Amino acid sequence: MTGDPTLQQDLVVSRGEIVFKGSEDLARQRQEQNRLTDRRIQSARSFARQLEVLCPWIRLVGISGSMAFGGTREEDDIDFFVVTRTNRVWITLLFAMVLAKIHRLRRPGTPVHCFNRVLDETRCEDAFRTAQDPLFAREALSLQVLDGQPFYHNLLLSAFWMNRFFPLLYQQALTRRNAKDEERSPGGHWLWAIANVFALAGLAPYTRLVNHLRNHRIQGSGDIEDRFRTVIQRGFFAYESVRFEHLKDSYRGAF
Repeated sequence: MTGDPTLQQDLVVSRGEIVFKGSEDLARQRQEQNRLTDRRIQSARSFARQLEVLCPWIRLVGISGSMAFGGTREEDDIDFFVVTRTNRVWITLLFAMVLAKIHRLRRPGTPVHCFNRVLDETRCEDAFRTAQDPLFAREALSLQVLDGQPFYHNLLLSAFWMNRFFPLLYQQALTRRNAKDEERSPGGHWLWAIANVFALAGLAPYTRLVNHLRNHRIQGSGDIEDRFRTVIQRGFFAYESVRFEHLKDSYRGAF
């Protein structure tokens, strides 16, 4: 850039990034977002460790959403992606929600912990193995893995179809393996499977009620795109927003 007078007229190096003149604040905001993302990830990793003590059957804990892309804002939630052993989804969600509540009570400034997707290993393996839409691939490849890297690595190996949409992201994700992160043992007594049934019976109506109340509040604000639906199945739980569904359609059209 230093040897091109035309570029020098339009571009400037600010805080280590090349930006258009007059847009230097964008570089500053980006650095602030990156620092906030780093702090939030450390906080999320600490939370994940505590959750895994309670739930040794967890296979994978990751961060999705804006934090996964480094664009964190102060008002953003921490969006968790959790994979468990079979018959452990709902007891894990129960422990996660209680632990998150305790964190918020102890530290009122703690960002909201949102468990956007909790599913068992079989559902997760099937989802990765079977060709999905490009948005699924982008989200999966951008996941910030807090623990369970070996399991995640095997998921990617079974999902070569993602390489067709995002070859660079796919190769980068495959190389992000941490040798110190060992495969987790099965863990958990069979009685936890019974506890899981009771957790499902209690949390299913609770999460539906929360979904209804939140959507009613969103409806009043006029921001229809932020409405979401709750997906409740024996081995799967998810919050899926209207905005996310529209984004899926956009990605399908682009590819």
